[in-house]
Amino acid sequence: MSGSLVADLGIGPEIWVFLTLLGCLTLYFKFTRVWSIRNLDLLLLFVLAPGLMTLVGDEGRDKQPWVSFVLLFLGSACWLIRSMVDLALTRRPLLEPNLNAAGLACLAVGILGLLMAETISLTVYEGVARNPADRGKQGATPPAGISHHVNSPGEATVNEMIKVAPLPKMLKSHPPRVILSRILASLAHLALVVMLIAVGGWHFDRPITGLAMATCYLILPYTRIALVDTGQLVPAALIVTAVAFYNRPALAGGLIGLSAGIMPACLGLLILWLGFYRKHGGIRFAATGLTVLLICAGLGLAIPELSQFARDLGARSLADVGLWPDLEAPSSGSFWNGIDVSYRLPVLIAYLALVIITTIWPMEKNLGELIALSAALLVASQFWYLTEGGTLVLLYLPLVILMMFRPNLANKRAFREPALSPR
Repeated sequence: MSGSLVADLGIGPEIWVFLTLLGCLTLYFKFTRVWSIRNLDLLLLFVLAPGLMTLVGDEGRDKQPWVSFVLLFLGSACWLIRSMVDLALTRRPLLEPNLNAAGLACLAVGILGLLMAETISLTVYEGVARNPADRGKQGATPPAGISHHVNSPGEATVNEMIKVAPLPKMLKSHPPRVILSRILASLAHLALVVMLIAVGGWHFDRPITGLAMATCYLILPYTRIALVDTGQLVPAALIVTAVAFYNRPALAGGLIGLSAGIMPACLGLLILWLGFYRKHGGIRFAATGLTVLLICAGLGLAIPELSQFARDLGARSLADVGLWPDLEAPSSGSFWNGIDVSYRLPVLIAYLALVIITTIWPMEKNLGELIALSAALLVASQFWYLTEGGTLVLLYLPLVILMMFRPNLANKRAFREPALSPR
């Protein structure tokens, strides 16, 4: 939110977060069942907001923002516990949103349009500055000829860059990475909305629930904070698409493998989903998943320029997340700043134990349990991430929303043969 009108109205970051909280409560809070899990989940959605907002406020300060990371880790711990407890919540009463389908669709289309417009009009470096999980990763130098009203080249918008350097011509010679990143971010937002609606209609048997989940995703503050962070958006869209097509093990394996190639936090999902399929499509899932992952790793090692290009578009490397030997603690942007990296070892071991436990228990998982455990592993990965740990909220937010709104999915399990339709 920028501009004199918004500033004159007093719509600062704190007021904006409050308005999104008020919008979620208005749409989804069950006033007739105050002591319900749905109401608790709505409040839990905002436990991470104070930590992220204080990180944005601490930008540029020399002092390590310990309070911000502690708040983020406490919020992540709450969601980790909630994801594990979800396995025991077998009773899933039908809780309709407070707005009908037509109203939800109108609101979702309107907010999505605003987000798409801001993705184009946002200044090149503003998207990085507002997002604690992506500071400086998508830098780019605007081409000559761009006019901007301030001295900093980072004030040029993507829209101005497209006018000066038409996209098809630039892609053939020198790819404009910021422009391509914005296109991928827009497509990922659109894919997340479509797939959330599809899961609601195909697997939850409630199209209005799909609309409710998509609207909830769009209205939350984390979506706008990480508006152009393709490193989170693309893997999140791939994972939700895999949930939508979970009864096609080969396709799901390719999607999860690609998400792990982009974001190493998704590596644990390969093992978890393999435990979900087991003898009912496990070979197909493992074959496609490992093949795609190995192709991504091989291309990154064989072509350093391609690896750097992928990182400029938001992908994270093993060194970024602390899964490469001989690492040093980052200088900023991490809880582990100034802490010997060896202290991460017990946390990483605990995460690996969690991966093994969730893979073998429950032995026969249904789709609801798979969603909850996938969210749990992604949340747990935030604790051992060497850089940006705790700030990658958008990576697991769609899974958390699916877990919140899902009905009882005890009959949704892996099939021996793929069905003829996603349903």
